Amino acid sequence: MTQPSTFLETVQNTEWLMAPPRVVTRLMELLQSDRAHWQEIAQTIETEPAIASRILKLVNSPFYGLQVPISSIPQALVFLGSVAVTSIAAAVGIFSRMMIKSQPEAAEQLQRFWWHSACTAFVAKALARQLDPSLADQIFTAALLHDIGKLLMIQLALPQYRELEQLLLLGEPESRAERTIFGTTHEEAGDLLAQRWHFPDPIRTVISYHSTPQETPRFHTHVCVVRIADLLCELWGASLGEGVHRLLLTEQPAWRILTEKFPHLSGIDVATFTLNMEQHFHDAAALLQTLVSQ
Repeated sequence: MTQPSTFLETVQNTEWLMAPPRVVTRLMELLQSDRAHWQEIAQTIETEPAIASRILKLVNSPFYGLQVPISSIPQALVFLGSVAVTSIAAAVGIFSRMMIKSQPEAAEQLQRFWWHSACTAFVAKALARQLDPSLADQIFTAALLHDIGKLLMIQLALPQYRELEQLLLLGEPESRAERTIFGTTHEEAGDLLAQRWHFPDPIRTVISYHSTPQETPRFHTHVCVVRIADLLCELWGASLGEGVHRLLLTEQPAWRILTEKFPHLSGIDVATFTLNMEQHFHDAAALLQTLVSQ
């Protein structure tokens, strides 16, 4: 086992994590700018052909159901909007950097990570659209990145991550098991990267508080929507270690916070709501292929 706190030191001292890809830095700046012009966004994305091609593959997937094929980034911006395309590009850029460092022996763990992340993103976006459509694209990206601390654990300390998996199978609570093995949690590790790579504040907050939404100081809608999507995807089989086998939404702090902020939620049929969300769970296959294809 690693000694307490050394994993954060490993993240801190890993050379390829010192700075994000240049395109990611610029995209993060554009995400936080109210004055970003679509031409600047398009030019930034087009400097990285691999990222641009993945975005085009995604927007032409059945999920978006576009009648006319999209053949360029400017077209994608017109059809999907600048925030949506910039958010997707930033996430793809981040994951591309991680994929370069992937270890073949971590294939099983990475497959589970990608599947959980993609599923959570689609379910979170579907829920956000019902609550505050203006936040849907930002929440989508935050959901994609919420468990990036686990990706760091897989990439930088695979033997220890396998020890963690064994503790989780024995029923050990996730945060306690992570502190036992790594001396930290995936939220803390993810926050360290988010801080270093200058993620927008809402995304960084989701990374830090998605497991404890009742403690988040701000961006409550972002955090709680991602938490609900996270739990539902764990329940539906896209699991990444929490071991959720039973879920009553009305007992979840995230659901209570959302119903206080959006009172109409308290009057919905939770079973029907859950079934509707599950339909979006299956849309994740297209995104998953986009994320992991070379």
